[in-house]
Amino acid sequence: MKITNGEAIRASSVESVAAANLRTQPATPAAKTAGPGAGPAAQIELSAQAKALSAAKTEAAGYLPAVHAAPDIRTSLVDKLKAQVESGTYHVSSADIADQIVRRAQADKIQ
Repeated sequence: MKITNGEAIRASSVESVAAANLRTQPATPAAKTAGPGAGPAAQIELSAQAKALSAAKTEAAGYLPAVHAAPDIRTSLVDKLKAQVESGTYHVSSADIADQIVRRAQADKIQ
């Protein structure tokens, strides 16, 4: 984020003032709140990363209803696996287990 207005403004000061204004005043255009003789209005420019994050957050919010509607437990899969375990037909390859351990370790290194 880039803030300019001809004076040096500390980001923490801007954040605290903005937070206080949000709590105490309704949103109004800057032109109406600036008094006579006030300096130039501050301009805020968001970085490309901040804009992308904002867009991603907005997009993700659209998925929330589907996430909340999905069941916590996939009962059909649980029932199938439970039946396999009870009948003794459920087998997992040790090679598959080792493969997943290696894949997850590599993924953890990347993150």
